[in-house]
Amino acid sequence: MVENTNPSSLWQTVRKALPKPPASLVTINGDTSFEDKVQVLRQTFFPDNGPPPQHQPSNSLEGFHTVTPEEVLKALEAIPPNSAPGDDTLPPLTWIRLYKVRPDILTNMTDWSLRSRTLPTILKRVLTIVIPKPEKPDYLVPKVYRMISLLPTLSKTIEHVALARMTVFVPNCLSPLQFACRKGYSPLDTMHLILEKVHKASNDKLYSSALFLDVQGVFDKVLHQRLAEIMTTNNFPPYLVDWVQSYLSDRSVRITDGAASEPSFTPIRVGIPQDSPLSPFLFNVYSSPLCHNHQRLGMDLMVSYVDNYCLLAISASWQQNAITLTAAGNQLQLEAN
Repeated sequence: MVENTNPSSLWQTVRKALPKPPASLVTINGDTSFEDKVQVLRQTFFPDNGPPPQHQPSNSLEGFHTVTPEEVLKALEAIPPNSAPGDDTLPPLTWIRLYKVRPDILTNMTDWSLRSRTLPTILKRVLTIVIPKPEKPDYLVPKVYRMISLLPTLSKTIEHVALARMTVFVPNCLSPLQFACRKGYSPLDTMHLILEKVHKASNDKLYSSALFLDVQGVFDKVLHQRLAEIMTTNNFPPYLVDWVQSYLSDRSVRITDGAASEPSFTPIRVGIPQDSPLSPFLFNVYSSPLCHNHQRLGMDLMVSYVDNYCLLAISASWQQNAITLTAAGNQLQLEAN
């Protein structure tokens, strides 16, 4: 196999050599039945901490304007045409064909959703596929699995229209050092900024040290009421704040591993759905208070890319950098909690 490998097939050869994850769920935390394993996954990824505080809608349409066919078309074009459908089983191509014949139908449905500040419950049923993460030593604990959310295409269409309207308010909310899900920003920009700081410090005969943080399970732990407060503080229009709260509330999930599936949907109370067009943006907004004013942590630089953070300390000694980064990491953890 290796002898026949060439530069274009190198990664295919590597993948073939790696151990294959199981095709279906194996024993997890000692549980063997599908129902018990799903319960473990649900407790891990969708913890139920009791009913969250209820958001009080403003009932205000301030800032709202009628949805146009052009907005809907851009939303449809942002959805990969061959992406898997949600529980409704209607693929994106079905909606694209409908739009070509009757653009007013999708436009009116999207306009009604945003105008009424409501996403219907049927569009908040999430079919969740359990995917084993590759290259893990064993698959007996829940953290080695990834939960892939399949959402109805109509929901994703409305989300994209809402997202386009929300991005107008990015300058009010996000730190310039939050690099994810923003037009004109990329992971390479993040690395260039870090390396520029390190290079300058080296020229000044100073030492640079970095602390890299990966926040686990971020999408599953977003508190809806706290998100509404942050959006309101940053001058998002009331109708968008209310619509996001409707979008996040009364969600339900049905878990499947491809071989077996739960018989019905079960409510989830916290978090934002993974693999949703809106989720990375909403988490950016949710985490924005942590990213402003990195000088409060004694940092020379702090950048983030969704749930990944880099804290950079520069001084005349490694020891001072270690002390500064330890204190900053502990403070950031306290603020995040």
